[in-house]
Amino acid sequence: MKLVTTSYPELVWELLNDGVVGRVEALDGETVWITRINVQPGHRGRGYASILLRTVLASYPDTPIGLAAAPLPDESPALDRGALYAWYTRHGFVHMPMRGDPHRMLRLPGP
Repeated sequence: MKLVTTSYPELVWELLNDGVVGRVEALDGETVWITRINVQPGHRGRGYASILLRTVLASYPDTPIGLAAAPLPDESPALDRGALYAWYTRHGFVHMPMRGDPHRMLRLPGP
């Protein structure tokens, strides 16, 4: 796993194995906002997205982390919306929708 971009406020992590297997993009701030998690179709179902997400969570243990749990319209998603909610919930995220952002989920720092 490699953090490849630290140009504030953009953060990018890539999981490499003879090329990019997966990638997480986020924006740094008082809350880190994950804007994209992607694993190449040929590498899905092997836990790489969980590795990527756990790396972000471990990098910011004292910072709220937010995201929109919705598949991107321009990609074929690995999980449907319900499965995405369940997957993020397993990683400690809570569904906290707001007007205009019905898919918003947050993971708050632990005690």
